[in-house]
Amino acid sequence: MQLQIEQTLRFSHGTVQLATVKWDPVALVRPPHPDYHLCQRLSKDHAPLRIGNLRAREAFPRERSVGFLPRGCAVKLLPVESPLRVLDCSFSPEFFERTTGLTPGHWDRHTGSLVSIRNRRLEVLMQEIYAELMQPGFAHEMLIEAVTTMLLVELARYARQLDRRSARPGAGLALAPWQLRRIQERIRAAGELGYPKLGELAALCGISQSHLMRTFKAATGWQIHKYVAEDRLNAAKRLLAEEHASARDIAERLGFRSPAYFATAFRRMTGKTPSEFRSEARARPLNPAGAGTG
Repeated sequence: MQLQIEQTLRFSHGTVQLATVKWDPVALVRPPHPDYHLCQRLSKDHAPLRIGNLRAREAFPRERSVGFLPRGCAVKLLPVESPLRVLDCSFSPEFFERTTGLTPGHWDRHTGSLVSIRNRRLEVLMQEIYAELMQPGFAHEMLIEAVTTMLLVELARYARQLDRRSARPGAGLALAPWQLRRIQERIRAAGELGYPKLGELAALCGISQSHLMRTFKAATGWQIHKYVAEDRLNAAKRLLAEEHASARDIAERLGFRSPAYFATAFRRMTGKTPSEFRSEARARPLNPAGAGTG
């Protein structure tokens, strides 16, 4: 991972950093970190970050969207095509936990909802920090430090809202671990068996299709048809980059109803045609071992 830092402000309780991140062309596991991080996406035209090991599989779906990672949380980031400009606010554990009144165990219950936060107030506060970094005014460092504390207060309120929602009757309804495991195992076998229909997955779990749609969303944060589509897209990318099969053959292998539909769906999700993606993937030089990581 390459990190181009534009600005850094350090305070007694943490750091504010403006940076552009460029990801490696392979999946990257970000190791557990000692601090709490609240980040905002600044890039306008950029695909969401893909996450491989948390209940929420996407982060930063749009410009100004905000995501939170608690300390000690390891994240598997799937490769993306272009650099991403971000505003990152990190907080020392002591200050963060004293200000929010919440412990690390509390955040574990809501990881899926925190990776991509829907909170307009947090977005506005992050934008206030960004504006001061870009056009500093009188006592801008003091102002930014004050806003970072306001961020934590708002985040603590948001976390308590999540607690209230999860306490409502039926809110905790989700797939059992064995049901989720069966779904994931069936999707992993798609190379030999083809991608499953919703009815097949529901039958594997012993529930109705409507119940599957509700509980899968509760368990993963994803709609099940989008989850399957994401896996099929990643398989298409891998086949286009690594094999010499035609787009027609790949479309048939992955169960698309026609090569034209495959091309349309691929372009809608990646911004490129299959042939454009293949050309770029094969033209991309291999990174030397250890180069560009951080």
